[in-house]
Amino acid sequence: MTPLQQVQQEVIERLGNLSITARQAVESVLAGQHRSVRRGLSVEFAGHREYQPGDDLRHLDWLVFARSDRYDIRQYEEETKLRAAIILDASGSMGYGAGRQTKLQYAQALAAALGFLMIRQGDAVGLITCDTAIREFILPGATMAHFLNVLAALEKTVAGNETSLASVLDEIAGRLSRRGLVILITDTFDNTDALLKSIQYLRFRKQEIRLFQVLDPDELSFPFRGMIEFVGLEREPRLKLDGDRVRDLYRKLFAEHQKRLQAGCHACGVRLETCWTQEELFQVLIRALNWQ
Repeated sequence: MTPLQQVQQEVIERLGNLSITARQAVESVLAGQHRSVRRGLSVEFAGHREYQPGDDLRHLDWLVFARSDRYDIRQYEEETKLRAAIILDASGSMGYGAGRQTKLQYAQALAAALGFLMIRQGDAVGLITCDTAIREFILPGATMAHFLNVLAALEKTVAGNETSLASVLDEIAGRLSRRGLVILITDTFDNTDALLKSIQYLRFRKQEIRLFQVLDPDELSFPFRGMIEFVGLEREPRLKLDGDRVRDLYRKLFAEHQKRLQAGCHACGVRLETCWTQEELFQVLIRALNWQ
């Protein structure tokens, strides 16, 4: 086994330390998928080339065909090394989990799996963890040895403190000097308008953005019944509420939040992927790789 193979094997084992589902998901993708991660995560248009037998017909440019009766294939920046910064929200609300894992644990596994797939194809990956401020800032690197440092930072990340993602994103935008891809993994439980404004600023700074919203199923259904004492994860006061009486109002506010988030992301050209902590990570990765 070569030194590179040894490091790669160590990375796969460390994925299992973060989450056995992360390692299983990566191994499933590597075994069953042969497309580039860049194709799913990078959408920068690069130009045209002439159609060749065997090309994917989904990439035919029909506008060119309509104008010139010529078959051309749209090409993207998937042949250029990608620089990706994974931003992981580690605020207190990410510590919630009613099932087998918390939102943060799921997000850690997702970040590790996406990072590994990109590193394996030669792209550069960095990591930023944050809550009200930046906790860890690892610049992108393209080696497996570098990715071990990313995994080490992921392993030690714990949920805590309040959420102030918008201000942190503004600071990050100023520190990302080169154009690249920003993968934001968060539950988006922040001021929606401020968050969208910061995402727009990142886009203005020429960053491509992919937003993974990680949620617990309880946050959709609100299954709590009877008098319940709710303990805030971000220093909010304790509240005693009748779950049955507030459920409809909660669901209405949650739906409004999702609608504003989806509309805002669409308006500034940001792809939003909502993930649920009970969902197999493999399925999320496949959806990400299929993004056009």
